[in-house]
Amino acid sequence: MRQQIQKGLSKLRLDSVRSQILAFAILAALIPSLIISLFAYEQSRRALTEKISQELVTTGSQAAREAEVWLKERLYDLRVFAASSVVSETVGRRGQPGRLVDYLSSVRARFADYEELQLIDAKGALVGSSAPRPSPLPLPEAWEKSFESSRNLIGDPYWDERAKKIVVVLGVPVVQGNGRVWGALVARVNFSSLNQALGKFSVRSTGHVYVATAQGALIADSRSVPVGPKAMSFTPDIANRLLANEEGIVEHRNANQVEVLGSGRRLSQVDWLAVADVPVGDTYRQANRFGNLAFAVISGLLVVITVVAYWLAALIARPLGRLTKAAAKVSAGDLSVGLPEGVGGEVGYLTQVFNTMVESLRKNREELERLSTTDTLTGLGNRRHLMNLLTHEIERAKRAGQPFSILMLDVDHFKKYNDNHGHQAGDEVLARVSAVLRDSIRPYDCAARYGGEEFLIMLSATSLDRALESAERIRKQVRSEAFEGGPVTISIGVAEFPSHGDTAKAVIGEADTALYEAKRTGRDRVVCAGTTYGRERVRAS
Repeated sequence: MRQQIQKGLSKLRLDSVRSQILAFAILAALIPSLIISLFAYEQSRRALTEKISQELVTTGSQAAREAEVWLKERLYDLRVFAASSVVSETVGRRGQPGRLVDYLSSVRARFADYEELQLIDAKGALVGSSAPRPSPLPLPEAWEKSFESSRNLIGDPYWDERAKKIVVVLGVPVVQGNGRVWGALVARVNFSSLNQALGKFSVRSTGHVYVATAQGALIADSRSVPVGPKAMSFTPDIANRLLANEEGIVEHRNANQVEVLGSGRRLSQVDWLAVADVPVGDTYRQANRFGNLAFAVISGLLVVITVVAYWLAALIARPLGRLTKAAAKVSAGDLSVGLPEGVGGEVGYLTQVFNTMVESLRKNREELERLSTTDTLTGLGNRRHLMNLLTHEIERAKRAGQPFSILMLDVDHFKKYNDNHGHQAGDEVLARVSAVLRDSIRPYDCAARYGGEEFLIMLSATSLDRALESAERIRKQVRSEAFEGGPVTISIGVAEFPSHGDTAKAVIGEADTALYEAKRTGRDRVVCAGTTYGRERVRAS
């Protein structure tokens, strides 16, 4: 599980402190901001929905009342027209049909809502019409019986090809003196005045109000646009939903396939619906505008927080990065690194601890290097250190074309001295001889304990003659030292590179042979390599 989390962080590049701080800051700002914004957006949307619902329900009710008033007024007009003396004389067979036609034509001319008025008898036969060429009106079946219940005749709206409008057939009974229904005054009525009346109602700037049949056929529209022969507002199932929720709103698609919120109200006299609706997108425009504003604010906030978090992360990550690079150098063996300690807090304390650790490692390494190259008893370089220096000196001598010399020393009768005076006294001799050697050479020369009581001195850029002089001076200085067990002498063999050998092994071998000759010929003397042994070049006095 841990490995999976690490892999996931690696893929998201959240494995660095800077990225983690940056991600935390962004999430810490983003999550609360989003929650607050979503809550505010939902509250705003809910408040807008309630407000729009009230507006739609109120407007739908007002439109329904306006349509009912319009219908009652048209029926009332027809009753007034039917009560005219011209109509009464025609019914009593006393009037002339010409007068009736003139009367109906004059009424038609004064009232623009009527496309045509006709007087028909009880059998539906035409008696007179306002049109020069009357056309049969689509009367509902058993139309005469409708007068028995409501005293009104209201047909279904339909498209009139002659008028190029949606019209409806309205009619009122024409009654004889004995109260018997003689016929009816019927009219094809357009919806122009209803369109104008609906135009007074609106739901915001983008909503509209209209009247339609229960099957969804459009009758009148507040937008004053021409209504076509197949104009539809909604499907019958939407009509059922609107009627089932008359005190609320229904979200649906209109005839143009636009999502709208609508509220419908059925008319009391006829199976028509007055509907008020508004597009959903326009309804929640204010809420969307708030959402966009919130998004802009959150985006700006994220930019600011990202910049600040990046700056803070850099303050923390920069010293950590220096620590990481310095630690990498330390692990590679470079102990010369050092970090500034100006940063406070935990990072500053970590920097101090790191510098202390590096300083401790540096001292320990120096001590280890010293111990690895120094003889602990004498304080001189050990054999390993000497051989490394000899290698470099040979390369230098070859490049510069200069010789260097080797002195091989041995304490005379050292075993006997140890046996007679003890090892501590012998160690004292070795330490005192080492001090003489150290004080007798230059800083760039090297004196080392070669093994046991043997010592080796490398005199850099020194010829054989000068080396012999240095050897003699050292021999005399050692003999002049006062020791607890009595005088101590040394024997010295001298060799020169490249005269006596062109490798470290060869030149040391020649110096060792000369040392052996010095011991063989009496000790306490200096012998040069290459000398005819038995005859010393420099002899002790």
